[in-house]
Amino acid sequence: MRKLAAVLHYLGVVLIAFAFLQALPLVVSAIYSETVEFPFRIYVIPAAISIGIGLGLVTAFRPRPLEPGTGMAVAAIGWFGLSLIGAVPYWLALKITFLDALFETTSGFTTTGMTLFTGIDGLPHSILFWRALTQWIGGLGIFTLFLFIARGSGTPVLYLAESHKAATKRFSPGLFSSLRILWGIYAGLTLLCGLLLWAEGMDPFDAAVHALTTVSTGGFSTHDASIAYFASYPHYAAIEGTIILFMFLGGTSFIVHWNLLRRRWDGIIHNSELKLWLGVLIAATLAVAFLGTGAGAIGSRLRIALFQVVSIATSTGFSTVDINSPTFTPLAHQIFLLLMLIGGCVGSTSGGMKMRRIGIIGRIVRQYLQRASRPAHAVVAITYDGEIVPREELNRTVVIAFSWLGVIAVGALVTGAFTSLPAFSVISGMVSAVGNMGPSFIPRQGFTGISPVIKVFYILGMVAGRLEILPILLIFSRRVWR
Repeated sequence: MRKLAAVLHYLGVVLIAFAFLQALPLVVSAIYSETVEFPFRIYVIPAAISIGIGLGLVTAFRPRPLEPGTGMAVAAIGWFGLSLIGAVPYWLALKITFLDALFETTSGFTTTGMTLFTGIDGLPHSILFWRALTQWIGGLGIFTLFLFIARGSGTPVLYLAESHKAATKRFSPGLFSSLRILWGIYAGLTLLCGLLLWAEGMDPFDAAVHALTTVSTGGFSTHDASIAYFASYPHYAAIEGTIILFMFLGGTSFIVHWNLLRRRWDGIIHNSELKLWLGVLIAATLAVAFLGTGAGAIGSRLRIALFQVVSIATSTGFSTVDINSPTFTPLAHQIFLLLMLIGGCVGSTSGGMKMRRIGIIGRIVRQYLQRASRPAHAVVAITYDGEIVPREELNRTVVIAFSWLGVIAVGALVTGAFTSLPAFSVISGMVSAVGNMGPSFIPRQGFTGISPVIKVFYILGMVAGRLEILPILLIFSRRVWR
């Protein structure tokens, strides 16, 4: 009971902070004179619910130190709770089912980018801003943001529950100092991206929204056509290049950005994950450009391939060409599916299993082969970036990898039972949900009509993938709550 009381207290703190963030779309609504058709109550009601429940929990329950397992469970419950409240504006403004609103909000907070909305170009500005803001909040983790707002108070366990998104190592010994650096880099990249897009021809609103959803690698756009909408703009090539750059930066570990700012070149040059990340992007781009697209000029094919590879590998999901279009061959589809599964770097805003873990699994395989060819008593250590990988990290990597594949397999089997879509499309949909990717090989017309059962499984998959499976499983462990 004491553990549950501590959980409820920290959830209350998060809900109070969340209420103030929900007020931000009110400013956009007032700027664009939407308050008649879309009145303030659409945003005030969920904010009032959030702050009311939050104050009640903080008052009723006292804070206590959390154990790692309990902290992960808090994170999982918190993500579902905030998604429920964050869905209210969609539900009230667009008159859709609450399940569809919850789906959209969960997709936003987890930076997945899946959407059930059509006619996005006609949605009110405040709703489009709220969609983008949910992705920016979730980019580095909901709890890392609220711990930063509270100046690092609370428990470091909540930070560690989302540390796969924040950083593999702290930037400095102090928790608040690390959070300040992390969010400073994140906000700086977002501001720079927005200013560049504005200078390249986007109007201020489009530039702001796309900056929020590019650096967070979320992929919500203000247009149904995604980035292809801007193809008629005079500086479209520059817009495309800017988005590629900032998607890449969002998918790269923020430790790399910090080393770059501090001019610690050794930490960049000898970074094994960065080398693997660049190698995969280059190899995938060349394969898609020369083997995975139809006929056309080499420059055009490279440009199309580069954008789509970076977009999918970083889990952003923007597109200049629909991945379901005849432009891409079955080989390109298979490459895209692998990229959805792998994702970006540890300590970035991207989804997927992460490059570092793929590298560690490769070293585990190599160690096994080396031991098979050496005397039985030989010791072969697994190293990464010149350091021996602790046994705990090796175990966690293997557990997460198998859990990841297990959730995808179970989710694909269940969702396959409620749809007539081809098996490849069903698998890609679950990989996209768990990997927080967004794009899949389910056509838009087939996706909007999916069964409520599939929507529920996608919601569970998005949160599970965002928190890397284990926190979701811990909710159902009785030992965590004892």
